[in-house]
This record gives sequence, structure tokens and C-alpha cells, in this order.
Amino acid sequence: MLDRSNWDVPLDDFRVRETVRVRFNEIDGQNIVFNGNYLIYADIGVTEYFRALGEGQPGPYFHQYGTDIRETRCEIEYHSPARLDEQITIAARVSRFERTSFTVHCAIFRGIERLTDIAISYAHIDLDSGGATALPGSFIAEVRRFEKRTPLQA
Repeated sequence: MLDRSNWDVPLDDFRVRETVRVRFNEIDGQNIVFNGNYLIYADIGVTEYFRALGEGQPGPYFHQYGTDIRETRCEIEYHSPARLDEQITIAARVSRFERTSFTVHCAIFRGIERLTDIAISYAHIDLDSGGATALPGSFIAEVRRFEKRTPLQA
């Protein structure tokens, strides 16, 4: 289970925020966002996070080190549904560093109401061997400078 002790983060503490409108193809028969679509929203959050760091996409950022990242775990906690045509805010931050991995916390808001929390763990891997490798110190330092809340360090 992922560490959820630092999920109670207000919207203002997320540096990365992207507003989207819920589209018809994202809702289900109950007229609320289908649960799987929250992972698509989280992917938007991760992409915008790396764009805000000035890197665009995570792949090219890590390729400079001969490494990449792979999603290893995802945990979602649903609080309240989003509905058709509502504007929602996807917020993202790095919440935790391990030696060879990190966690991105994405939260979905309607105004200041928290709808969903998503934690995605990424393993940092060597492209040649496919094995886990230590996170670059420069990445950790860059994220620490960028974040309003310092990520936890394991």
C-alpha cells in the first residue's frame, strides 16, 4: 500500500494545475466520470508536471542519463464524482522519493472540493539492463527547488 499520510494537501500547495472540462465520452451510464478515466487525468497531470519542470515529457528527461521510468503501482481514492461539462482541475506534485523510485500525487478538484487522490509510483530503470537504478541527484534537487512542499525522502 502506498503512503497516503501526505495526501491532505490543499489545491494551493500544488504548483502544477491543469483545468479540463469533462467530456461526454468520459462519463458512464450513471452520468459521472467513469472510474478508469481518472488515470487518464493523472497522466495529464504527470505530463504537465514534467512540462513545468521544463522537460516536456518524462522519457526525454531521463534518457539523458541512459535511464527511463516505469509505472509500478497506482492507487486511487475516490471522494466525489465529476460530472459532464464540469470544469475540473488536475493537480500534480512529487510527494515522495525512494532510492530508485518516486511517487507522483495527483489530485482532482472541482473548485476547492477534492474529488479524487491518485498516487503513482515510478521505478527508475537503466535502459541497458532494465534493472532499477538510483534516481539522479540532479532530478531530486530540481524537484525539491520546484515544489512548495518538500517531498518525503525514504
